[in-house]
Amino acid sequence: MKQKTIVITGSEGKIGKYLSVFFRKKNFNVIGLDTKVGKHSIKCDITKESQVKKKLNNIFKKNQPDILINAASLIPKIKPFKFSNYNSKEWRKSLEVDLIGSFYVTKKCCEFFEKKNLGLIINFSSIYGIFGADQSIYGKKTKYVGYKKLEYSVSKAGVIGFTKSLSSFYKNTGIKVFCFILGGVEVNIKNKKFSKLYFQKTVETKFITTEQISKYIDFCISNPSIASGSCITLNGGADTIL
Repeated sequence: MKQKTIVITGSEGKIGKYLSVFFRKKNFNVIGLDTKVGKHSIKCDITKESQVKKKLNNIFKKNQPDILINAASLIPKIKPFKFSNYNSKEWRKSLEVDLIGSFYVTKKCCEFFEKKNLGLIINFSSIYGIFGADQSIYGKKTKYVGYKKLEYSVSKAGVIGFTKSLSSFYKNTGIKVFCFILGGVEVNIKNKKFSKLYFQKTVETKFITTEQISKYIDFCISNPSIASGSCITLNGGADTIL
């Protein structure tokens, strides 16, 4: 059986790094893209289209892509802010990585997917792409001060729209697209007070692990038609309790 090539953006991030290791063990040829040089990555700033083209053109001469996982994401630091004092450069950063970067890499991979009428694109969004963050679980909320930056929600909502529009565009082809909408992920959570407040809003009182995410992805790779066009929530019921 031919070894499949999987491209993972954000391959040095906490989720991306685990995915890289997981799929190497499953005998995939893993190509990681990240701004950091690491064991599992090729240095590439996905927000620069010229870099994406150059790096992937060189890579795909030998190994053409079968699967793309857009795992790169910029998570703004939790700190007090007023929306009326927002810095436009900070606002753009998340949008550039989550939306512009994903667009550049996906477009390049689709050049090759279209040639063989076969390919799989997996995106990551968040419950904050559906709901606004409850600022009070991140810090003491005052009238005009919050903590969880708004551009994170905007970029994750955009990922959902990107998934739905792209899967619809490739209807009746061999190119499948879907998205996982995540709640809290265990590797990112260290604050016990936050965890207690967060779990008041969920059905399950535990965060999803990178291992569980990897297994869900592996299942959908084996059964792409059942997931195609879907935005699958993995959030412990965070969108269930009013």
